[in-house]
Amino acid sequence: MSPRKDALPPRPWTLRAAIALWLVVAVLLLVAAGTFIASAAVQDLDRAGFIGLGTLLGALAILQLLLLLPLRRGRRSARELLSTIGIIAGVPVVVRGTPGLSLIAVGMLVAVLLLWLPQSSAFFQQTQPKARKRFRLPGSR
Repeated sequence: MSPRKDALPPRPWTLRAAIALWLVVAVLLLVAAGTFIASAAVQDLDRAGFIGLGTLLGALAILQLLLLLPLRRGRRSARELLSTIGIIAGVPVVVRGTPGLSLIAVGMLVAVLLLWLPQSSAFFQQTQPKARKRFRLPGSR
């Protein structure tokens, strides 16, 4: 049997760890979303806030899970979107110091770091090579 033409190079440990961490973060966000929605069903005050936060966290978790498949295939767009999500959602939660969500936010930020380490970047360069730009002076052809 000959190897497939579109066979991926082996994933580095940094990327495998990032994928596993994103999976854990998504599951924890789903649990948190369920907890907030269940709390909204029990309480009378702040009901809309709990439902909104639960829905937001659930949507974020589903988006992360959907981006894991293209990430495993070496798509740069998945890495960039997950990084954007991790930074936008993770930094404010860590800075604010929300007790339950801080651990999840730190996990997101560590996963973002793992996606951008040199080993992971080399994998993405192999799967989707970026064209090198030639340096030109302004006005020259």
